[in-house]
Amino acid sequence: MWEVRDALDGLEVCARLPEVIRETFDQIYDGQRTGRWDGDQLNKTEKTHVGTLIQINLQKELDLADGDDLDYKIAGIEVDCKWSRLVYGWEIPGEMYAKHPQLALTVWGSDYTSRWAAGLIRIDQHVLKPPGKQRDGKRRLNDLGCRSILWLGEGDLVANTLLGLPADQQRRILGQRSGQQSVNSLFRELPRVLVNRATVLTAAQQDDCLKRVRDARKHLRSEGIVIFGHYAPHPELAAGLGLPRPTKGRFVSVRLAPAGSTAGDASSNDTATATEDRTRTIKLQGSHWRLATAADEPVEAPVLPAQGREPE
Repeated sequence: MWEVRDALDGLEVCARLPEVIRETFDQIYDGQRTGRWDGDQLNKTEKTHVGTLIQINLQKELDLADGDDLDYKIAGIEVDCKWSRLVYGWEIPGEMYAKHPQLALTVWGSDYTSRWAAGLIRIDQHVLKPPGKQRDGKRRLNDLGCRSILWLGEGDLVANTLLGLPADQQRRILGQRSGQQSVNSLFRELPRVLVNRATVLTAAQQDDCLKRVRDARKHLRSEGIVIFGHYAPHPELAAGLGLPRPTKGRFVSVRLAPAGSTAGDASSNDTATATEDRTRTIKLQGSHWRLATAADEPVEAPVLPAQGREPE
């Protein structure tokens, strides 16, 4: 087991697995074609298929060898990948322990809590609950099994932007007459929130995520809204305003105001956050800009500099 753990550590599994889980969720939702963003919108067959996709996508991401009897061969050892949407919810088939104890890579992730974890456990009769009434004979871990997991890591998933929104806000975003209008509404409704590529495609119901974002930038300029992407220098500009720094395939929008405008001057009723927003500025098109406050009238936003790998 330790050899497998060391091999997975060397492959940076804890940095790469969360991306695999996020991409697999988005793959099964297929929001660009179906408009779905929630696991409850999947049918039973699709929910069952998530585990298979996690196993396939993780193997591709880490370039793992096929096992002879199980999913993978890692450090020369057979390993089976087990997925569950619930902690300790893994279903263990008889072939994992019938002949001799086998090693399982246990992975779980939740789009509702935006959390994930993964570990290793050697499966034998002692770590399993008694067989239930399931026809397939699969069993779950008992208390000893849960305590016996060698955890590789845990952490946050890239959040599902649409999932946690109130229903009326979802309708304002997704209920527009065109896909481009929905993308515009997405960035208008969710300032200062990291939005990933899959969310843009779900809102647009069209191809070419980057084109939708570029067009949204043009449409929202008159409202003072800018959209930062993940190529330089956009992440640095976003960070300069105290916004979350966009990483690969993510964007963040915000409304700006000229740094010298007086409508947003501090008052005794301001919060510390509002005061801090006014003190952070970035330079765009030769002028300094800050985050707009509710007191600021919309002014046309500056044009952001072209990103390193994005066409103008």
